[in-house]
Amino acid sequence: SGDMLIQELFKKDINRNIQGVVKIGQDTTDIIRNELEEYVITGELLRYFHTFFENYRKGTSSRTDKIGVWISGFFGSGKSHFLKILSYLVSGQIVDGRKAVTFFDDKIQDPTVLADMKAAGDISADIILFNIDAKSDADSKSNKDAIVKVFMKVFNEMQGFCGSMPWIADLERKMTVEGTYEQFRTEFERISGSTWEKAREDFYFESDTIVEALAATQKMSVEAARHWCETSESNYNLDIATFAKRVREYIEFKSNLIGKKHYVVFLCDEMGQYM
Repeated sequence: SGDMLIQELFKKDINRNIQGVVKIGQDTTDIIRNELEEYVITGELLRYFHTFFENYRKGTSSRTDKIGVWISGFFGSGKSHFLKILSYLVSGQIVDGRKAVTFFDDKIQDPTVLADMKAAGDISADIILFNIDAKSDADSKSNKDAIVKVFMKVFNEMQGFCGSMPWIADLERKMTVEGTYEQFRTEFERISGSTWEKAREDFYFESDTIVEALAATQKMSVEAARHWCETSESNYNLDIATFAKRVREYIEFKSNLIGKKHYVVFLCDEMGQYM
């Protein structure tokens, strides 16, 4: 009859699956591509993109102590969504063979903003996107060390170290710097038949094997390795200064490795309730 249906007016099929809520941690290629394709840049959002990327450029090209960004807004106003999109852009994420920023070529008409966004994606950085609620222990909300504990946990996990037991991550870090971590993992697997990554979660059940593997691959006697296993948890101490030192050491190590400046960016969702 030539009558057009409303659903035919839309550019994309309106019966497609649409995520009702943006969740941090959902990151299949399809979800990422959809989020980038369908993200609408309003006039207000353009201002926020401009502010964020202009300051990110300044922060990475000159020295500054202004290194934090606070995203505030009412419930349901799109904070998590904005944060997730920033993570794709800042990490220079490749989706279907193209950089995330290319999805914005026709969404952002301001060449300055686009140039800052493109520059951000070219900077060497580890992007750690996480929901602080999902990563924290039940008792930690009332504890003022809660935030630094969670940040240390996700920082360790990003490097492939043990997240749940930071004293083990410290050992893994030390072995990595000394260049003996691979050797230790191979030896551990040879003795136990199980991979180190799987077995370390059962630290106390595996302590005999850990002692044996440490003594075989590190400058450690059996006694010293056993002593480490028995006392490492009680000797472990974390404060903000220690955390900052660990991050700095990692950045220096990585920068030397790649021969240019490297950055670590923590993108933390649901932070408001800790303030």
